[in-house]
Amino acid sequence: MQFFLRHIELFLSAAGLLVIVAVPGLAPNLFGSPWRTAAVTATVVGVLHGVIFWLVRSRQRRLREQTISDISGMLRDVVNNQLTIIAMASESDAAARAKTTVESARNISTLVNSLNEEKLKEWRERFPNLPAVEPAAR
Repeated sequence: MQFFLRHIELFLSAAGLLVIVAVPGLAPNLFGSPWRTAAVTATVVGVLHGVIFWLVRSRQRRLREQTISDISGMLRDVVNNQLTIIAMASESDAAARAKTTVESARNISTLVNSLNEEKLKEWRERFPNLPAVEPAAR
């Protein structure tokens, strides 16, 4: 199933071509002549093809926007946690404050560089009730 979804455009194109060839062969005089039948069939297949592709792309766009929104929330969470640590360290002496700031910066850098689908999944499981952030309007 994953293979089919990954290559859905190719499968739908092949199916559309088969329908365009098959319909005039099965019912050549459906619209008066075989050529007219082929033209009407090709038009219908083309319109259906366009609608299906639009639906697939819309779904992909929504998923991508949701993932970006989730990643933004996760990054906000990580950065805010580290900023809290830095703020708490500001009450200590200068050497401890500098050390904590450097460690927090490294932690942020490490976490940002290690972002992947697995980390995002773990974060979603840990915070299932967080509201989704709406994507920016274009």
